[in-house]
Amino acid sequence: MLQQVQTDETSAPDAAVRIRATADQVWALDADYLYNRLDILRPIGRHYVNRIKFLDLISDVLLLAGVGAFFFIAWWSAIPLICFACLQRVANRRLAGELAGKAAQESSDAFLYLYNSGALWLERPTSRTSRRA
Repeated sequence: MLQQVQTDETSAPDAAVRIRATADQVWALDADYLYNRLDILRPIGRHYVNRIKFLDLISDVLLLAGVGAFFFIAWWSAIPLICFACLQRVANRRLAGELAGKAAQESSDAFLYLYNSGALWLERPTSRTSRRA
């Protein structure tokens, strides 16, 4: 079974979710790519796409509330709302990768689909002999 790990590899993008298959094999999912192309997540689970879109809607409402607070309440009241909206967007990007990782852990079909779509790749090979010299 795959387990999520935290590694300090530089070969993956910043928003990569890493999944450990064995002690020496680590897979990476590009969360930014999945977030920007939600149509890739749709065959895995329509509810994943709906969850991300709903959280994006909440982020948009917070951003509009921050702009409204800037004009109607006080200029400084917009700062926490806009900051929280931006942090919510970053968390939504990470959530796209985590949901895809969860689906890859539960289903080999989802794992193969993500691998063939280019969102999932082997970050750390199984043995040192498989690396090119």
